[in-house]
Amino acid sequence: MNRREFLAATAGAIVPAHLLAQVEALGPEEVASPTTRGSGPILRVAAREADGGIMELERYRTCHARDLANDPLPQAIHSDHRVAQIALPKEPIQISYRLKVPDFGEVYCYADNNGRGYSAPQQIDFISEAATTRLRRVREILALAQQEGAPLADEINRHLEAAAHTTGYASLAQSLHAGEKISLARARHRISRLAAPRKDFLFGCMISPFESQGAAFEQRVRELFNFATVCWYTWKNEQPPEARIDYGRMDRSIDWCLQRHIMPKSFGYVYLTKGATPEWLRNWSYEQLLAEYPRIVAQTMRRYGDRLPYAEIMNEAHDKANLWKLSHAQIIELAKRSFAAAREASPKVKRQMNHCCLWAEYAKNTNADGSRRWSPWRFIKDCLASGVDYDVIGLQLYYPQQDLLEIERMLDRFAVFNKPLHITEIATASEPGADPHSMRPTTTAPGWHGPWSESTQADWLESTYTLCYSKPQFQAIGWWDLADIGGHFWPHGGLLHGDLSPKEGYHRLAQLQKSWGVARA
Repeated sequence: MNRREFLAATAGAIVPAHLLAQVEALGPEEVASPTTRGSGPILRVAAREADGGIMELERYRTCHARDLANDPLPQAIHSDHRVAQIALPKEPIQISYRLKVPDFGEVYCYADNNGRGYSAPQQIDFISEAATTRLRRVREILALAQQEGAPLADEINRHLEAAAHTTGYASLAQSLHAGEKISLARARHRISRLAAPRKDFLFGCMISPFESQGAAFEQRVRELFNFATVCWYTWKNEQPPEARIDYGRMDRSIDWCLQRHIMPKSFGYVYLTKGATPEWLRNWSYEQLLAEYPRIVAQTMRRYGDRLPYAEIMNEAHDKANLWKLSHAQIIELAKRSFAAAREASPKVKRQMNHCCLWAEYAKNTNADGSRRWSPWRFIKDCLASGVDYDVIGLQLYYPQQDLLEIERMLDRFAVFNKPLHITEIATASEPGADPHSMRPTTTAPGWHGPWSESTQADWLESTYTLCYSKPQFQAIGWWDLADIGGHFWPHGGLLHGDLSPKEGYHRLAQLQKSWGVARA
């Protein structure tokens, strides 16, 4: 069962694709900051396109304030499309804008006032400030690379020299390239110094089409993957309680994995979205939910016992999946009870909390009650401080319109929690344009180093996998979906075509595994 089928089946009805996209959308680019004109101190931020023209509307809407830890702040922005007037909070802020940088690509860039943030009313030129900020950040990781003894190509120095002797977009392009190359050089150096290949590293994929695609799909999975996300269960009728769940496809998918010596990961499952919730449950009170979800989690964990090494117990609860508009205190209590129920029912299962949208662009706005929205990082921090006990942090990394250095900076933030980290879902496109067969049929992501192609997808895969494999706290990566067979989540995001023939990214992953000494065959 793929994600589209799950959301439709669990709700008891077929949901139109455009509504599914709203339910599941990562949503960053559709969410603009509040537009109410602030009455207090204002930071004025001027920005322009690389040709000197007025910022295009799509990119203009991406301007927002972030705290210095790199989480969004719901600051009001009023603009004439030339200068954004941002209400200053009581803490220093950095500014982020998604820029189309010639000779690099379209990514978010940051201005942080030399790491101090902006706290006083003034006007800044964003492009100039962003170039300065990026060059400083690159020099900081360059110093780390030199301390670590990482081999650095001569072209890195050429990029840095050019960045230092140019301005604006030209400087940004050079330092964006330099930062990515240094991040990868450090990662490859860490891998070269491993005492032994990471034979226990989990290379995963979603196996939902295992029944419909037969032997060809099985072959592709078995060639590269030792870990798999299996099919969800589906909801049935409200009564009787013990028969509310149909486990048929979950049973078969777990058996399929175990018979092929592939480690399965399944679901608990607290996922508070409309598409994942049957109609009869949607009108329940919080008190009823607080009893029902832990009951289902416990029932599911007891069913599988030692046959299920990993289970995702809660998904996207950080002010993304919140059908009942529960308060933060209510979400935390539900999490605490659900994870406790999983542990009591299965003493050995490794319980996972899963998170999407790591940069939390959706948090440019407040919750309906006026509270600041959780980012994934702040949500984890609050859960752990409140005694929510679980074993594995799951992070989704669909192409986030960030360069590799900023991806690494974000991933490294989560190491502070001292828990194993899994990239539970990851994908990017293999060709430009919309994909009418995907769950996001109108979504198109800006290109990275040029328009998306099979080669660009493979390059991005190689880079992100290299970063994660080089870090011991990251223990798994799961590509989602494996094939573009219809109903897949990310547009053109599979490593296989619809006929299951491999794309370049599939072959690149095989080459990586061989070079690291962890190939399956």
